[in-house]
Amino acid sequence: MKAVNNVNSIISQKIINQDPSNQKKIDDILLNLDGTDNKKNLGANSLLAVSLAVRKSAIILNKENYSNFKKDVSLPYPLMNIINGGAHADNDLNIQEFMIRPDSAKNFMDAIEKCFLVIQNLKKILKSKKFLTNVGDEGGFAPSINSNEEALNLIVDAIESAQLKPGLDISICLDVAANELVDKKGNYSIQSDRHETVDNVVKYYQNLVSKYPIKSIEDPFAEED
Repeated sequence: MKAVNNVNSIISQKIINQDPSNQKKIDDILLNLDGTDNKKNLGANSLLAVSLAVRKSAIILNKENYSNFKKDVSLPYPLMNIINGGAHADNDLNIQEFMIRPDSAKNFMDAIEKCFLVIQNLKKILKSKKFLTNVGDEGGFAPSINSNEEALNLIVDAIESAQLKPGLDISICLDVAANELVDKKGNYSIQSDRHETVDNVVKYYQNLVSKYPIKSIEDPFAEED
């Protein structure tokens, strides 16, 4: 309700009678009206909702700035979460999400098919190793494995079992969710119960990237780092 009140009582006063085709001006008005870096005064929910509403209004009024690009719009390729750890799973993995990215996909359907092949093969591998194939909160498998490296090895094996090339057809992306892994002293427990400094964590990531086809690491450090 607070977001609705902000729109009706504050934001609307500045947006009414503005030209909806000038999206940049609208967004600048919204940002200046809030006046904070993290949008805490009016809230991101309020600001984003108004920005999107103005954009839709411009389309309805046939004042869409980007109409020339409509023919080129396509669905982005997915990152698929296939192994869960951290707060999303009841296992000993500290990294929260192990994802795959279909780099060689020709289109969205091909991307889905390639990812599905890897997921199918990962399930077979987990069963062959007597792991349960239950899933975590985000839908990826949540096997009872003890290290990030073991999870990465399983994913590489699954990619190869699907007759795909790690790093060429399919790459790996991580969401560490490092805020969940740092203590009050600023030390991280990325690896089991080891407590390490930021510098050591950087070296750990560098080591992983050198050994595995990792192309992206999301939230590798806590907010203050």
